[in-house]
Amino acid sequence: MAELLTALTSPEPGWILVHGPAGTGRSRLLSGAIRACDGLLFRASPLGAEDLLDDFRALLQERRGVLPRPEGPGFLPEPGGLPGWRSLLVGLVDHARKGRGPTVVAFDGARWLLESRRRWAAEMAEALERARRRGAPVHMVLVLDGVDPELPVDLPVPTARIRTGALGLREAAEAHGGREPLERFALWACLGGDPSRLPDGDRSDGVGWETVVATRVLARDGDLFDAPLQELDRVFQKPARYVSLLRALSEGPLDWPGLRARVRGVQTGGQMAPYLARLESLGIVESLRPLGSPEGSRDRRYRIRDPFLAFWMGCVLPVRSLVDPDDPWASWVRWIRPQVSEHLERCLPRATAEWFRRHADERFSAPAREVGALWGAEADFPVVGWLANGQICYVETDASGRLSGARLFDGLAEKMRRTRYGIGRQARTPVLVLPRGVDEGLRRRMAREPLTTVLDLADLMGTAAHPGAPRWVDGSWAQESG
Repeated sequence: MAELLTALTSPEPGWILVHGPAGTGRSRLLSGAIRACDGLLFRASPLGAEDLLDDFRALLQERRGVLPRPEGPGFLPEPGGLPGWRSLLVGLVDHARKGRGPTVVAFDGARWLLESRRRWAAEMAEALERARRRGAPVHMVLVLDGVDPELPVDLPVPTARIRTGALGLREAAEAHGGREPLERFALWACLGGDPSRLPDGDRSDGVGWETVVATRVLARDGDLFDAPLQELDRVFQKPARYVSLLRALSEGPLDWPGLRARVRGVQTGGQMAPYLARLESLGIVESLRPLGSPEGSRDRRYRIRDPFLAFWMGCVLPVRSLVDPDDPWASWVRWIRPQVSEHLERCLPRATAEWFRRHADERFSAPAREVGALWGAEADFPVVGWLANGQICYVETDASGRLSGARLFDGLAEKMRRTRYGIGRQARTPVLVLPRGVDEGLRRRMAREPLTTVLDLADLMGTAAHPGAPRWVDGSWAQESG
């Protein structure tokens, strides 16, 4: 908000791009900024050019009491006597005066304007150029979908780009009302951090995280009931192939062959590529490159950006027909709960990577310089953290309890011996992320390797360990006794 308001109050004219994945608060951010600077906010709809123009005229008439018209020659009367887009945009510039504060006009859902009228971007560019020549303090704002939207060639370079995104791991967990480390982690993993997923009010005391998720996601009157399908249906004309891709990606980061093997009806990579590119451009899917690879490397893995969408595609969609929306808790226990543990385990490396990026100095002597994954013929690490002091942390995460701490340590040590990444650095540190804690075998290994670090959910979520906090016991989350 501060960055946007700074751009909108600048005496120099220009246009601002607000963009980001759907659900990350673009419209809410814009509404607050427009109220603060007494601007005009036009919310475009998927209508034709004439209908959109009528709606914009109505907004100007209501908020300004007059339809602004350009000054000087060059603008002939238009059919019907009403000004068109060009006249209105240029007229707003001509009515802006120095000393009266900036004139701000924002277009939420600008894609509908750009798609409905081919000349709209050129008309906006003409108005901006007129503002520049006259020194008129005019700012126009376009809201577009995606992490890197394609901009019309007619528009000049934006004076500012504001990108919205999800809340961080800890902030999202706090906003969802999580208390204990497991509860906070599970709420983030199942509901994500997008502002559109956050609850309207505080959670009632005594309501467990499973009840919260079941009520919001599975109940017919839940605010997130069938939300992913509704959003995909709004964005894509034929969402079936996109849903197939997302269902496959719910299993975790996948490379190209792994993804192709899981998407039915795909014979060649060329059939899948445009759908994946579209999902990536909208910020629904993100691509990962192994650490140390060049910028243009084709060695990539793909994953769903929003943990909630991954949870819904992996745990809810496969049993959607079996879920009774009038009895969400019974459906959760019977159909969803058996799948949740694997989803939480898949989310653990993502949470660990964010912890390294933002909070590594809580346990190490320096913040992170670079964080990512590492894979290839040598070894596969879900997370590697290169700290500012040169220390390299090689991470293994495990929430399943299938292997002892000693075996996990030995496997991690063997992978560290095989990899050449970070070779030659003295402080090569094994890091284990174990929600269930340290067993005796691992304790003995740690005595022989003093740099070994073990993190648990209390470390990741930023909360002190609670004596009664649930831990992973015998392959499931349970309350420890005694």
